[in-house]
Amino acid sequence: MQSIRPKGNRARGWLAALFAAAVTCSSQAAPWPQQQPIRLIVPAAPGGSLDILSRPLATQLGAILGQTVIVENRGGAGGMLGADYAAKATPDGYTFLMGAVHHAIGATVNHNLMFKPERELVGVASIGTTPNVVIVNKKIPVNTPQELVAWMKQKGDSANYATGGPGTLQHLSMEWFKALTGVKAVAVHYRGSAPAMSDLLGGQVDLMFETMPLALAQTRSGAVRAIAVTSQARAPALPDLPTLNETVAPGFAVSSWYGVMAPAGTPPAIMDRMHAAIDQALQTPELKKVWDGAGVQPEQMSRTQFQAFWLADIQRWGKIAREHGIRID
Repeated sequence: MQSIRPKGNRARGWLAALFAAAVTCSSQAAPWPQQQPIRLIVPAAPGGSLDILSRPLATQLGAILGQTVIVENRGGAGGMLGADYAAKATPDGYTFLMGAVHHAIGATVNHNLMFKPERELVGVASIGTTPNVVIVNKKIPVNTPQELVAWMKQKGDSANYATGGPGTLQHLSMEWFKALTGVKAVAVHYRGSAPAMSDLLGGQVDLMFETMPLALAQTRSGAVRAIAVTSQARAPALPDLPTLNETVAPGFAVSSWYGVMAPAGTPPAIMDRMHAAIDQALQTPELKKVWDGAGVQPEQMSRTQFQAFWLADIQRWGKIAREHGIRID
């Protein structure tokens, strides 16, 4: 009997080990995204355009995927700090980035980056495009693009403009505008659009080229004055507002795009499912209402199309930056 007992102990040990392994395998094999909440990194301060679009999108994705989607704000460096953080996250499908045109711009003009966005981030889904709006604080006595240019030429070096950070769309747009019109203005950089808008409202800065979701709300409330839109053609959300292209800066055409990205190496099957969930979310009445209210046009692409689109935009903005000597060291 003494020789049998150790065998029983060993058998029970083996059974316990097998049970533990089965539990571990079962946990590891749990279908995505059942293991844990998903983080959507928003590389900007709360209250900006990215944040305005991210929160309702996260709510709808959570309902579709059956898992909580947490919005995590990580602003700074024109959106590149949050992008860097997302790019370095474990590519397991539980971290995504709310990407935007800022990341195509930053990838080419910011020479201090500690990562390569075009290599370390992969496009998952486009969620929309929108023009920007040229807005001024209400103390500035201008109402048209022509009056704005005349006023800026009169002010000379004393005029200033707000941006969401060096190398952002606001920054490059204004520098391009200055080159085309011959005006001067000093850049005042902030950690995101929301604090920049706050100082514009307070009269600390003169003007700003801001994305439609944030600019539209302040324009409709009368808090700022809209002068023009930056797209090639007029915007459906502000049809009476002229474009810079048709007035003082022929050839000027700038629009913002937004999309969800993932760290390189994220399993394709997970990205496919997230892409499908985003497409489904964009069809909900809740998101359609938000997008319409923010002046955003939904623009759905395949994963391959979106990846090719954002890589091509890096090249486009690189050309603009080189032509106008814009570089961040």
